[in-house]
Amino acid sequence: MKYTIIKPLNSGAFGTVYEIEGDDNKKYALKELINLNTTSKERFEREIKILSQLNHPNVVKIFQWNIGGEPPNFSPYYIMEYLSGGSLRQHMDERFRAEERYVFERRWTINRIMLPVCNALAQAHSVNIYHRDLKPDNILYTSPDRSEIKIADWGLGKDISRESLALTATSGGQIGGTPGYCSPEQWFAFDDLIDGRADIFSLGIIFYEMMTRKRPPAYDNQMKRPSVDPPSKYHSTISRKLDRCISKMIDLKPENRQQSVWDLIYEVETLADNYS
Repeated sequence: MKYTIIKPLNSGAFGTVYEIEGDDNKKYALKELINLNTTSKERFEREIKILSQLNHPNVVKIFQWNIGGEPPNFSPYYIMEYLSGGSLRQHMDERFRAEERYVFERRWTINRIMLPVCNALAQAHSVNIYHRDLKPDNILYTSPDRSEIKIADWGLGKDISRESLALTATSGGQIGGTPGYCSPEQWFAFDDLIDGRADIFSLGIIFYEMMTRKRPPAYDNQMKRPSVDPPSKYHSTISRKLDRCISKMIDLKPENRQQSVWDLIYEVETLADNYS
């Protein structure tokens, strides 16, 4: 299929995403790698391999790719489905700016964000793929009505092993991820502790933020942080059960969190019953 570039959608340190149209008159998105250093190319190739493996309604679909690129600049690229609803980050910023005390409705958050993300992660974790960069920017709505989400940006995702950690470690000795959302064991490259519980931590930060408009205090270089207020401190209608679930997700010690995404799904489904 041939494609025509319509316009750029966004650009970052690694690449640019364009809105394109195929000769079938449908819209798609093209992600082109613009930073061609070795680390960026490895990360981009890893993302393509992961997306070609995963087939879940809440994971962005990839249709075509060329790791070697094409002339004249030979930049690697892939073509994925076009998602027109923007990111959860944009949604959060929009609502928090518009209303001083706005927080997301509990039932909506559980059913439209938490459970879909958990179910997508369950498929990925079942084949030893961990996202490792979950944040509101990487949770995208499929359409402007914001009724369905998909997880994107799997460039840090990998089957956790010492080989994969060596490939993804940064010059500072860290595995990568986003400050404020990244689990401490990942940020400080504690190799034997990095597994699906790192994704649970990041998702817990997102959950906390949607419920309170705030993020928990950051941990320091000694893996310590000030005490975290339960979400119910900010909104008394939040149940103690929801408090416990989120507090468990964002515990600094992985052994204190839900031990698998399947355990988390069970807890979140129970929460959904409370807010039905």
